[in-house]
Amino acid sequence: MSDLTKIRKIIKAWEHYLYLENLSNASVEVGKDDNRKIWDENIQLVGNQLLIPQPLFQQFKKTYSTLEESKQLEDFKIAVSFPQIYRVRAGERSFFPLFTVDISSIFSGKYRSRGWDLTEGFLFQPVIPNLIELYSLDEEEAENLVIQEGLRTFLSETFKFNFSTLQDFLDLLKQPEQNLSYKPIPYLLRFDYVSYTHNLKKDLRYLSQQQFWDWAIPGHPAYEYFFGSPQSPRHDVLFLGAFPGSLPNKSQADALKHFYVSFLTAVIGPPGNGKTSLLVHIIAISLVKRAHQLITTGIDESNLTLVTSTNNRAVTNVIEKLATELGDNFFYLEGGRKDFIDKQVIPKLLRAKNWLETETFNETLWQQISREIEKISTSLQSQPQIDIERAHQREKDLQQKEQLNREIESLQERLSILEQQPITSPESNYQQYPILAYEQIKAALERAVKSFPPVDLEPLLQNSRSWWERLWYSLKKLWLDITHSSSRHILKRLHKEIHAPLTATLATPFPFQLPLTRESTEASYSQVANQLTTARRWQLDEQRTEDSNTGQINSIKRQINQLKNSSSLIEQRLAAYPTEDFFTRNPVEYHQQQQELFLLSWQYLQQEALRRSDEVIRSIEIYIDVINSEKNHDAWCRFTANYSSILADVSLLFPVFASTLHSVRNLFPYLKKGCIDVSVIDEAGMIPPHQPLPVLVRSKRAVIVGDPLQLEPIVPFSQSTIEQYHEQAFTEQGLTDADYFRYSPTAIYTATAYHRAAGASDQLGDIGNGIILNEHYRCVAPIISFCERISGYKLIIKTPFKESRLGTNLIAYPVDGTIADHVNPEEVDAVERLLEHLLNAGYSTDEIGVISPYRAQADATRKRVREVYTDLDRASIGTVHKFQGGQKPVIIFSTRQCRDTDSLLFINRRPNLLNTAVSRAEELFILVGNTKRLLQEEGYLKKLVAHIQQFGEIRPLP
Repeated sequence: MSDLTKIRKIIKAWEHYLYLENLSNASVEVGKDDNRKIWDENIQLVGNQLLIPQPLFQQFKKTYSTLEESKQLEDFKIAVSFPQIYRVRAGERSFFPLFTVDISSIFSGKYRSRGWDLTEGFLFQPVIPNLIELYSLDEEEAENLVIQEGLRTFLSETFKFNFSTLQDFLDLLKQPEQNLSYKPIPYLLRFDYVSYTHNLKKDLRYLSQQQFWDWAIPGHPAYEYFFGSPQSPRHDVLFLGAFPGSLPNKSQADALKHFYVSFLTAVIGPPGNGKTSLLVHIIAISLVKRAHQLITTGIDESNLTLVTSTNNRAVTNVIEKLATELGDNFFYLEGGRKDFIDKQVIPKLLRAKNWLETETFNETLWQQISREIEKISTSLQSQPQIDIERAHQREKDLQQKEQLNREIESLQERLSILEQQPITSPESNYQQYPILAYEQIKAALERAVKSFPPVDLEPLLQNSRSWWERLWYSLKKLWLDITHSSSRHILKRLHKEIHAPLTATLATPFPFQLPLTRESTEASYSQVANQLTTARRWQLDEQRTEDSNTGQINSIKRQINQLKNSSSLIEQRLAAYPTEDFFTRNPVEYHQQQQELFLLSWQYLQQEALRRSDEVIRSIEIYIDVINSEKNHDAWCRFTANYSSILADVSLLFPVFASTLHSVRNLFPYLKKGCIDVSVIDEAGMIPPHQPLPVLVRSKRAVIVGDPLQLEPIVPFSQSTIEQYHEQAFTEQGLTDADYFRYSPTAIYTATAYHRAAGASDQLGDIGNGIILNEHYRCVAPIISFCERISGYKLIIKTPFKESRLGTNLIAYPVDGTIADHVNPEEVDAVERLLEHLLNAGYSTDEIGVISPYRAQADATRKRVREVYTDLDRASIGTVHKFQGGQKPVIIFSTRQCRDTDSLLFINRRPNLLNTAVSRAEELFILVGNTKRLLQEEGYLKKLVAHIQQFGEIRPLP
């Protein structure tokens, strides 16, 4: 099957869904003239037979035949319902059908005076919201309604009583307790015109009838929505522009980068994670892009940005942020409903037209702003190249620093060696030579040698041959002894004189040997004299060597200091380099310049509108005529011939349009690509996949923001209807089960608008490749950590801690409870008591919200509490679904289920419901319920009670 064939079949399946959805419309106004939707006069039910007055039948038949000839039978849908349950407000009746039976086919045949048997072959559809509200049907019961066995079985099984005919059913059915008008008779209703889906149905039919789609090509957001596989965001993307105020964090910057270069961007926006800030930054980037392109190239392209969702709250959040910063004069047009267009949009466009007619274009200012924009843009655009050059220089500095470190290390090693190595002489080591002692010894030896007699008398005496020689030598020897000048006396004096210095030499490597004779004394003198000469020479050489080493050491130290100084300078340069690259730093470091770019660009585009005022005024006039409730055929022709330029002109002063998805067609009645530059679709996790298609077809780029782990879309069908739809709309068309789980509005766990934008598969739990905003700013950590636990967001919690006025952030109040008419009255009592307790603690009624998964419980609680606390806003008490997108400092959560037989599946089957409920509370979450029962069954409720036990308190009721 080709892509185009598959798209056609999917659109056809979506049209079938709208048909069933229209049959399930919960409220139908009577209307009048051509817009009449209810016929309740003379419609009768006799037994099982529906009786219609013949004139009314002929009127319908004529309409049927006319539409059949023009091949527009899709515009003819008539059903019957009973009984008549309606409310009168401002003179208008609104009917609330419990079910509808499609009888459109009877008008192709002849009139039957005896009527038509409604139990035979007609398609009927329960209207689940009304069955829940008016007859207290439980949500789980509604999912399991019996419809495949026919209308009679459905009625008997739903209302729990037996009857013989449909007329008997009417007679036996009790009037609902609500303050509504009630008549036990049937009525006819037209279900081809439902305000909620009317525009969507028109757009899908238009697409279905076209033979060629210029948007069904890769790269267009509508095609990517069907078949795309989103890529992860590129890092090296420079976007220009930022909205004043909060800085984009990393995850927001990732989304902005992806948006800047992609046709379709999917973003997961968990509660309290700065989603609105992201959306206004997208608006700022689109506006700057237009101004910059116009200045630098002269090419002007629209920057019209549509902010849309299924509910007004999501749209209003963005508008309020825009209004806070920019005021309410121009910039945005809010409201796509016809009454909003007449009361808000057109008057604002007329004010702009008047401003263009009265203000004067300031060329000097226009040129000055142009230069400023170009200067800032050029500076920002040059930063990546500067960063590259800095990176190269940093790499050089790192290499140089490493080289310096190596040189310093080498020099330090040499220095260590020189400082630790002993200094040695080329000769023997005289480092320990006792030079002073030897100098004393030498002096004593010298004196001794000089004191020795000239001749040694002892040998002469022994060797003389004559007596007189012997006598002479004997007398001389005697004289020497008498005068103590003999060699013996001299040696004795020497020994005594050198005793001390000799002793000093003994502990050295140079011990002195005591001379005992004249000859040894003379020899010792000569030896000591030589040693001293050698020692002194060694010392001189040693000093020279030492001086040389000291010079080397000092030189090395000087080199090390010089290298360290150079290294320090490099370290200072390295410290000055950014620690992150430009693309990471840009959102924060250059936020001021980005804000200036946005504000300057907005001024520039206003001046550009004045410069081209005649052209822009004509475009505004044509656009007003086109969206006016009274259609202008000539304006329509001019618009369709040049719609892109006209919208580009309008967007010079109104770059932002805001509307719900159901009203977009009123602002952009022409379904052609290029009407919208950027569409931003919020709360996409609650949007069925068919609703964004017409917007995407009109767009060049799209950002789809949602949370697949919050509440899913509401499908107003029973499980049996869903199974029939699966078979008829998908299987019988040749589409696969995988197609069903990827594209069906009833496959709410795998096929929301978010899933499609993120390229999710048909597998349960696959959330595709969306960019998650992971910084949380709403709930305190003990509360949001439960959501993190069951969802796996991987949040970075930025919320400052704040203790509640009850002393903790999580409290469970056990209430055993009972069930009566789908309501737990004991829990209603408990909520009333807790409200008093909270008010006494200092909270105001504006700070408290009360929610329950079950509508009957929420309604009963609202009725009781508002009787006591009349200033409590009605919207502060409701179902979890009604509270989606809201938040309060305090949330009270009434679980209702208390009996062993009560099913917890409705809450436990997915994390979404509790994830939504808990994340509504900013500082205090209170659970009211039978905690023993909740802990009995594995699931998310048990995890919640356990989380409160661990991080909060379980308390008795005050």
